Amino acid sequence: MKIVSKSIFTLLTAATLLLFISCESNEEAIPETIETKTELLESGEWLLKGFEDRVMYTFVNGERATYYGENDIFPNEPIPGKHAYSFQDDKITIDLNFGNIYTYEIKFSCDNNIIQFYNDKGELNSALYRKGSNYQQCL
Repeated sequence: MKIVSKSIFTLLTAATLLLFISCESNEEAIPETIETKTELLESGEWLLKGFEDRVMYTFVNGERATYYGENDIFPNEPIPGKHAYSFQDDKITIDLNFGNIYTYEIKFSCDNNIIQFYNDKGELNSALYRKGSNYQQCL
């Protein structure tokens, strides 16, 4: 009887430990590779924090397009002039033209529905929210 109780206790302890060890925080899902970050960035339309109802970006094939809207209604076509972007050494570089080139570390959070752009000093520069997502629940 002692052996059976000891075995059950050991089994329950192991199962409990496994459960706690395998729990994943849903607070943040950080993409690990440049390919994953690129795929996530290019997989949606992104609203600029503070201007969610008026400014939207898309990232496609190395070009960032800007859309200006009103009251959450955006046109089908972006404004003229796109900005080139690329990933290198786990950072994104955006060329805003005329010598204005910026490099940021990007961090994804809220089930990859929020992207934060940090400058070289580690300061938050801007944030984007995935259009049509539940990002408000994370704020």
